[in-house]
Amino acid sequence: WWVSPKRVPFFVACTAGSTVRGSFDEIAEIVKVCRDYESRGLKSGCQYDRSIWVHVDGAWGGSAIFSSRPEVRSDTHMDEIKLADSFTFNPHKMLGAPQQTTAFIVRHRNALRNANAAGAKYLFDPRKNGAEYDLGDLSYTCGRRTDAVKLWAMWKYYGRLGLGARVDQKVDELQLFVDELNRRQSFCLACKPWPFNVNFFYFPPRIRDKLMERGLIPFHDNNRIGNEENWVHRFIEVPEDIAQELAEVSVTLKLRLHEAGEMIIPYQPLTNQKADCFRLVLAGKKNFSVVDINHILDTMEKYGADL
Repeated sequence: WWVSPKRVPFFVACTAGSTVRGSFDEIAEIVKVCRDYESRGLKSGCQYDRSIWVHVDGAWGGSAIFSSRPEVRSDTHMDEIKLADSFTFNPHKMLGAPQQTTAFIVRHRNALRNANAAGAKYLFDPRKNGAEYDLGDLSYTCGRRTDAVKLWAMWKYYGRLGLGARVDQKVDELQLFVDELNRRQSFCLACKPWPFNVNFFYFPPRIRDKLMERGLIPFHDNNRIGNEENWVHRFIEVPEDIAQELAEVSVTLKLRLHEAGEMIIPYQPLTNQKADCFRLVLAGKKNFSVVDINHILDTMEKYGADL
């Protein structure tokens, strides 16, 4: 990793659950690169102080920190967060806490106070009872709403195991959705699904026929494929000429579903695809059953058959 001597990196951000794909960065590998860069600066007598703050943005996927499942923690790299300098996650998203609830956690004691404290004497007096619990000087905004109470109340009521179970339940329910989607010729994954995001295409009959003519219909069966290499058989990169038509299908189908009062389902671009795809994520406490899964897919087939 080479950086111009005139440019000194000081901040690196990792993603724990990207908004669309739902991907998780390999935090330990990123931290290692940063620390190696710092140590090489010390050995070379660099005139600049090489100190890189590594932050993990887990606004969407960071709630996986509550999961106790080894496979979930491995896929999301949650055990590697301890290597970073700071971490943030939004309980109001996946966990369903009241809006707005955001947690920002720093590994270094007093880092927030040292960075933000104004030390206004008319507000903060270290001699008063409970002065150490006064959080006003930890933030540059000083006065804040008691957002932390929302997370505290959930954690107190459900406990870590309860919150972890809510996270794990979403993983299981989305896997059921993927299993059913893979059984239907009208649907196809747009990329490998991550634990909390599923991106997929709906193919109306005319587009499905075009893909079949080119031998591009992906592999469908009732069995899960755990082998990483075999995921290529589960999704395709849609050719550019068909992608233009498919993009119009996604827009029109979403509008039809919305206007019919059936559902509001988002579509968005994906880096490996030339056509917008649909995205399913789960948030909050509501159970997502096989009935819900079939309703979504049946309804999309019903309203999109003639597109």
